[in-house]
Amino acid sequence: MGSVDLKSEFVIEKFLDRYDYDGIEEILRDNGIEDGDLVTLVSACKYLVCFDFKTSAKRLESIKSIEIKNRPEIKDMKEHLLNLLEGEPVAIFSELIGSLQIQCSKEEYIDYLGRVYRLKEALMKYLFISKNNGNSKRQISMTVHVPTKYDIMSTLRKKYKIYTGSLSGGISEYLNMTRGKSRSIREALSILNAKNMEGLIKLRHECPVGHGFRGVSREDIEAIYGDPSEVVEDFVKACRILDLNVNVDRHDNINRLILEMLAKYVQKKGDVDKHE
Repeated sequence: MGSVDLKSEFVIEKFLDRYDYDGIEEILRDNGIEDGDLVTLVSACKYLVCFDFKTSAKRLESIKSIEIKNRPEIKDMKEHLLNLLEGEPVAIFSELIGSLQIQCSKEEYIDYLGRVYRLKEALMKYLFISKNNGNSKRQISMTVHVPTKYDIMSTLRKKYKIYTGSLSGGISEYLNMTRGKSRSIREALSILNAKNMEGLIKLRHECPVGHGFRGVSREDIEAIYGDPSEVVEDFVKACRILDLNVNVDRHDNINRLILEMLAKYVQKKGDVDKHE
């Protein structure tokens, strides 16, 4: 069995802060740790944050220790992956917001803007489906029931006489026409259509994940919205207003378990001295 010294343990902790599971796998391999439940769990996390839910679920299933399998963090992750594969709205939005949070921690602001745009669009589509079809969140699969932009725009034109080239603008107009006295929809739209949110969407359009070639810095985002983490908080708030009780702490809970499992591989200074 391989081992890691205190320096490698410190580096792994820093990589976990940035959700860099690729980097952790490499450090483990370099220290002779190439298999076992720790490696399997790190691999499952790597595929989860890359949205490869099938491979992540397979990796998680291959954990051998009954004790680790029965940990609440593992049971929660396993259920989360099953829900993601089924397109369950709370799971999908939890993972999308979690991904946005990861981009914040990595300071990858172009990808961060891409997530902001995708999250807003996904929430608007969810509102359209739930309102137009009368479906509850338990009846909606984000991987099965979500219509294309073309289908939604066509419905808005033909059924509601809403003519716009903007998906979010069209859905917002539709919701304003049909929401009645829905306080939750009004409050969610006030976040999703806020001036600062629209400012980030505009910035996204100008950079390489949109239609332009502009670079993006933290200062650009702060000038529009404030601290980048505030966007994460606002998306969480919008989801919970809509009764989507997202969990954005899942990755951190698993990271603490990884550190706990890593401890048995750590070579303490006294152990090193004995071999000198």
